Amino acid sequence: MGEQFSEEEWAQINAHLEQNGSAYGLPERRDRSFVLLSWNIRKFGAFKEGGIPKKSPGAFALIECVCSRADIVAIQEVQRDTGSLYELLRRLRNRGAPWEVVISDVTGMAPGYDGMAERHAFLYRSDRVRRGDLASDLSFDRSAVIENSDAALRTLISKEIEIVGKEGILAKFSGWLDGQQKLMGAKLKKFVQFIRTPHIVEFVVEGPAGAYNFYIVNAHLVSGDSKTDRKLEFFALLEWLLLDSRTTVVEEGKTFLLMADLNLDFESNVDKRRKAMATYLTSINKERNLQAKVNFPFLDGGFFTNARRTETFDHIAWITTDTRLPRGRHNDQAGSFGPDQYDYGMFDFVQAFSDAGPGKTETGEPAYDRYTHDFTDHMPIWVRLPIPADGQEDFTVRD
Repeated sequence: MGEQFSEEEWAQINAHLEQNGSAYGLPERRDRSFVLLSWNIRKFGAFKEGGIPKKSPGAFALIECVCSRADIVAIQEVQRDTGSLYELLRRLRNRGAPWEVVISDVTGMAPGYDGMAERHAFLYRSDRVRRGDLASDLSFDRSAVIENSDAALRTLISKEIEIVGKEGILAKFSGWLDGQQKLMGAKLKKFVQFIRTPHIVEFVVEGPAGAYNFYIVNAHLVSGDSKTDRKLEFFALLEWLLLDSRTTVVEEGKTFLLMADLNLDFESNVDKRRKAMATYLTSINKERNLQAKVNFPFLDGGFFTNARRTETFDHIAWITTDTRLPRGRHNDQAGSFGPDQYDYGMFDFVQAFSDAGPGKTETGEPAYDRYTHDFTDHMPIWVRLPIPADGQEDFTVRD
């Protein structure tokens, strides 16, 4: 772990943010709108270890400050030990607002096995947001998993036969069965099941003129070196939501809202990702004639959400027929509809830390090692929407 900021340096950073917070993308609290915030907080687990806080007081205080500006917070990378999550909840409540929490069970591993054990968590202000009835894992049933596994194995075996021939594949099978190689170590090229099961919870935001009914999906998709794995999980999740949108979105009037670390770097740049998304959506719409519209604004905004500002891992996106929610063509107008209307952004703490002074090296480069372990290595992202009211934007009538 790298060196942490001192108390004096945190004071310097906080003083800088008090004067310039909005310049770095910190959202403001406003009575006539609400803020959705999604954040991968690195290894957000036990609050203390051996009686000593695992995150420095300054780092934890800034996490609290950022979350207090939102109405619904989706957190990824919550650990098995939820001490930090409940300490954050306690501090938010001490600010005077009635905050509540929803957490998933541990996912990413099975009892008795090693794995990437994490939870998904939501914090929400119950004076501004109401819990709905649904809270569930988003998963595939056993028959689908078996069918996916069979298809993946058929593809794997076919490829191996092309490479080593039928006799060679028998030798490989012998090795697998003798424990000399792990079958799953040969990368499967088809989706089987999520490594970390996404979590879906219903939230309702009510106002003078109706309500938004959100089914919010909190997800932390597979990471690692394999872009194939990342691509397979992302499109499996998107397809699940799109196909289910025919009933959940169209017939029941819900909105699927994705607040997630998608580890979305399966193309080499944002433009290619956008084109890959557009191609996929066009093909599935043509095949299934889907009515719900999809918007991934953080692909349009040019945001790089990892601390090193090289990838757009994190997203807030929606699948909806609700005309109060903007389509993709409206993203370049975000922030121009009025102070309580549609907007989105990212808290660029890397730039804030650097400009404040302590967060840069002698050469002027960001001092990543001083905060990525203590604070986090992902930027928090947010979307602002108006409380449902008469006269709000109707995006069906805008160009």
